Amino acid sequence: MGANKFVALLASGSLFALAMPALAQEAPVDASAAADNSDDGAIVVTANKREERLQDVPISVSVVTGDQLGRQNVNDLVDLARTTPSLNNTGVQGAISIRGVGGLSFTRSSEGSVGVVVDGVALASTSNYPPMLFDVARVEVLEGPQGTLFGRNSSAGLLNMVTVKPDPTKTELILHSDIATRDAYTARGVVNLPIAANAALRVSGAFSQQADIQKNLFKGDMHRQRTYGGRARLWWEPIADLAFNLTADYTNYDKRGGTPWTVYASTPGSPLSQRLAACGVTVEQENQQGCIDGINVNWTETYGLSGQIDATIGDHTLTSITAYRSQLGRTLPQDVDSTQALRFNQEVANNTHNISQELRLTSPAGGFVEYVAGAYFFDSKFHGHVQNLGPLLADLGVPFPLGGRVEPGVKITSLAVFGQATINATDALRFVLGARYGSENVLATSRASLTPGAVAPLGPLIQFRGQAKDNYFSYRLGVQYDLTDDVMAYATYTRGYKGPSVNDGASGPNIDPIVRPEIPKSGEVGVKADLFGGRATASLAGFYTKITDFQAQFFDPTAAVFVYGNAPSLTTKGATLTLFGRPMQGLSLNAGLSYTDARYGDGYVVTCAQGQTLAQGCEPIFVNGVQTGTGDDAGGNRLAGSPKWKATVSGEYEAAISSNAEVFVQADMVYTSKINFQASYSPLATNAAAAIFGGRLGVRFDDDRFGVSLFARNLFDVYRPITRFATPVAAQQRDPRSFSQLTGPESRRTIGLSLDARF
Repeated sequence: MGANKFVALLASGSLFALAMPALAQEAPVDASAAADNSDDGAIVVTANKREERLQDVPISVSVVTGDQLGRQNVNDLVDLARTTPSLNNTGVQGAISIRGVGGLSFTRSSEGSVGVVVDGVALASTSNYPPMLFDVARVEVLEGPQGTLFGRNSSAGLLNMVTVKPDPTKTELILHSDIATRDAYTARGVVNLPIAANAALRVSGAFSQQADIQKNLFKGDMHRQRTYGGRARLWWEPIADLAFNLTADYTNYDKRGGTPWTVYASTPGSPLSQRLAACGVTVEQENQQGCIDGINVNWTETYGLSGQIDATIGDHTLTSITAYRSQLGRTLPQDVDSTQALRFNQEVANNTHNISQELRLTSPAGGFVEYVAGAYFFDSKFHGHVQNLGPLLADLGVPFPLGGRVEPGVKITSLAVFGQATINATDALRFVLGARYGSENVLATSRASLTPGAVAPLGPLIQFRGQAKDNYFSYRLGVQYDLTDDVMAYATYTRGYKGPSVNDGASGPNIDPIVRPEIPKSGEVGVKADLFGGRATASLAGFYTKITDFQAQFFDPTAAVFVYGNAPSLTTKGATLTLFGRPMQGLSLNAGLSYTDARYGDGYVVTCAQGQTLAQGCEPIFVNGVQTGTGDDAGGNRLAGSPKWKATVSGEYEAAISSNAEVFVQADMVYTSKINFQASYSPLATNAAAAIFGGRLGVRFDDDRFGVSLFARNLFDVYRPITRFATPVAAQQRDPRSFSQLTGPESRRTIGLSLDARF
């Protein structure tokens, strides 16, 4: 079936539903606006695309409320890792992992393994810069493969974000501001406007200036990120069995000044080390200073429109979600040689546009069979360019400017049908059956030319065209049993899927341009218990996942390029323990502990780390009897970016001090064990174990209408970078062993004041 016919069919189905007579017995479910707690105090989520108690969902789900995001100063996706034990950063630009699996690729047709959904819309290839986290009701972190209901880019898990629904019963203005050390500022505002008894508009906006990081000693400025965005959401229920949700959002990430990274390890006496020392940079583990004479400016804007229609037909709900997403980004000619010497500048531009259409039917709750079934269409187009220029090899005796311009283009089309059913065999015993069948079509092209002003390219100027097509079948099987009214046990087996991609950067005969689909097969057993009269839920889950053809990327420091392909296999196993809710009056608590053992399978040969020796696994590679380089079989190595242990705790206790005021104390902690940041062996590209503490002390007045608080992030000033990697262009500056790092806003202590008002 052609894509246009598929879209037309879905749209026709939506219009047909609206034209049918309403026989509803109750209002339709707004799956994107379920409350955090039901009337009886139970915690409600939409992890299975329908409202369910957290206690009843047979997968491991961590829930982060909007209140917790506020008290931990979580404004974007990268910061979200501080809230959940199974969620980790694996780099910049929103690169995240769940249970050790995830990350992003510089291959334009590839996506991360962790899906991001906002109010029912999958962000897909625009998820590396998602909307800011403001006016959010909750974020659900779904662990393990979620391809049955959520599709191609959720082979490791999913972040399901739910914004606050407009309220037709009240006019409200909500304001929040932070002012903190290191020039950090935050401002948020929300206006809720009733239009009628059955309609309301909610408009919200936010601005965040992250704490200054990474100083450029050459110019004397700091690296600064400013982010601002807005959202408008209209809810309208013209009749009892029909509801509309229309949403528009915009976010702009602007980064400039300072240095893009800082060098923390280098070879004494190399030109790279000498230039850094001459500028006053001390190369050490906690170095946050650099020295570049060029510019460091990049910005990315994302925006989208979506329309959701829920029509109740009899006792079923038909839902249609139509969405458009766009992401535009630009990096001005960036100094990427880490020093004041002119060696290499890089300019990047990208433009992505996605459209999607989902149509699904949801059965009522409580019957012998409860199900969700639907169809999904996705179409994405990308175009952009990467341009390099500079006398890259001047320190090696070639003083001429080299450079190339690559103009990639990508088109992705996905079609799928899906369904999941829960069979209530008895009052206590339930079976889960789910499946998804779909097709993927990825077309990538690339035009290459000599950069104006260059005398020669950096590599072959290849005109590239590649296509990958695939049909897939993913599924989930499960059983759950209520041991008591408050305790449920479950077991599931899932075959997930991550679609193929085309490596448009393939520049040599040994690099396969087709990246095969990633196939995870995962088993999970767990138990969930309602505690404290249903005010809190505790869960314990154990899992084992084996991934075939894991899509992975590593950096080749000699060629100064990122190589993307398939690792033969990967296994991740472990357990997660969580406690979420309000265990006692005045206390809110979200705590979790995860153990993850994620390792590459044998046969995944990667470039040796800088300085890696034969004794450390760096062995010669021969092709047809001729040595072509060296490599490290990463089999048995821990997965890059995956800690073995992680613990998170966040809580608030409030107590009345008068009839009109209450005092509150908040505290949070994140402990992460040692992390390796690359697949090959390198003791330098690691993070030491660390615990980061934060807290807040404040007073609220007049039934929470006004509040003031003092907060601290990274209270004990423990330095922990976001990621570490081989220094780009270090080898060309005759430094065989150099590593750099990215510092984040949470990498150093910040102390500030918050003000809240609600009218």
